[in-house]
Amino acid sequence: MVNVEKEAIKEVIEASYIQGIHGSQDEGTVRRGFHHDFIMFVKQDNTIERVTLDTWFARIEKLKAENPELWSGETTHTFQSVDITGNAAVVKLDVYKRGLHFSTDYMLLYKFEDGWKIVSKIFTIPG
Repeated sequence: MVNVEKEAIKEVIEASYIQGIHGSQDEGTVRRGFHHDFIMFVKQDNTIERVTLDTWFARIEKLKAENPELWSGETTHTFQSVDITGNAAVVKLDVYKRGLHFSTDYMLLYKFEDGWKIVSKIFTIPG
C-alpha cells in the first residue's frame, strides 16, 4: 500500500510541479496537483515571505523573462525521499535545469478525497 501511495505522490509532483511549473506553466496542469490554499515559504534574509500559487506564477514569468534559456531547457529531477504517515507526506526533490542543479525542494502533501495535493513548499538554491 505504501508503494502505491508513493507512486501516486510522485505522479502528482511530476505532472503538476515538474511538467506544470518547470515545463509548460499551464495553470490547469499545475492546479490539479496543488491545493488551492498552497503556500510556498521563501526565506529573504531573516524574514519569511508567503507566496501563493498566483504570486508564484507571476514570479515565474519574471524569471523566464530574465533568463529564457534556462527556462526553455530540459528540466529533470531526482526524488531523494518520499515519507508518508497516514494522510500526510513530505518529499525531498532535487531539480535540474539544463543539467545544472537548480534547487532542492521540500514539499508537503496531504491526501484528500480526490487524491494527494501539494500544500506547501520550501527550497534551497545551491551556491
